[in-house]
Amino acid sequence: MTRDDIQALLPFLANDTLTGDERAEVEAAVAKDAELQGELSALKAIRETMQAEEMYSPGEMGLAKLMRDVEAEAEAPAPRASQPLRRPVLWQVAAAILLAVVLGQAVFLTQGGDPNTGGFELAGTEAAFEITIAPDAPESAIRDLLLEAGVEIVAGPSALGVYQLNPIEGVTEDEARGILSVSDLIESLSEPVE
Repeated sequence: MTRDDIQALLPFLANDTLTGDERAEVEAAVAKDAELQGELSALKAIRETMQAEEMYSPGEMGLAKLMRDVEAEAEAPAPRASQPLRRPVLWQVAAAILLAVVLGQAVFLTQGGDPNTGGFELAGTEAAFEITIAPDAPESAIRDLLLEAGVEIVAGPSALGVYQLNPIEGVTEDEARGILSVSDLIESLSEPVE
């Protein structure tokens, strides 16, 4: 057994809980080494000091308090039975129904409109024609062309680069088509595919 093992077992020897061969080996090592004797004496002194102190266990104090509370409850008179619940009065039921009707009406009015309508409209209209633009066309030139033709983009570009256009107010489809068809920026001009 190493010296570290013996030092680790010294508290057990001081508490008198070490038995058998280990006890004999540790006692023999302590008898030969003055430093181990000093450590064992210090451990025994600490043990005696701790044994001499009066300990107040929080468990004992808590148990005493609990027992006092239980005894006090046992001595207290039982509370009287509470009155049974009263049946709802007719006016309370009527008030609840009226509240439900008012809330339903409020929801209907705040959503507005006729309940028979779909509740939505499409944001755009169907396009008048479709175009594809030359890939090397600068954005500023495209913008100038669309303004000159009096059209606006209503959809696009699609995955194939197709834009759907409508003439703005005051411009006819023929006028817009005439300007777009002569431009070098436009690769194709056609009716929309449905």
